[in-house]
Amino acid sequence: TALVVDGDTTCWVLEQELLHSYGVQTLGVDNSRDAVNLIASDAEFNLIIIEKILPVLNGLEIREIGVRCKMLEVTACLGESERQAFLATGVDVFIEKPLDPEHLVPILRELDG
Repeated sequence: TALVVDGDTTCWVLEQELLHSYGVQTLGVDNSRDAVNLIASDAEFNLIIIEKILPVLNGLEIREIGVRCKMLEVTACLGESERQAFLATGVDVFIEKPLDPEHLVPILRELDG
């Protein structure tokens, strides 16, 4: 199960559709506060795909509340300093939008294996 968190509704719908095409169940929210509420309600996820720039809370705070599943940071802001900063906070993978099969399939295989 994957949680997709993106302030751009179009992006999270497209990301969910891509995940569904690989048989992944998803929940999508447009802000990190809703993501935190889902996690606090004991919802379990194998993967969280999160945008770096979110309304309400910064996406980094999701890792800080104890989430240990694989986290994929998908963002339009891809610079080396941003990438290093997010990897240092516990994000597992940091890629530039849009999410595509080239980046997603290896992650799904890793989670499946």
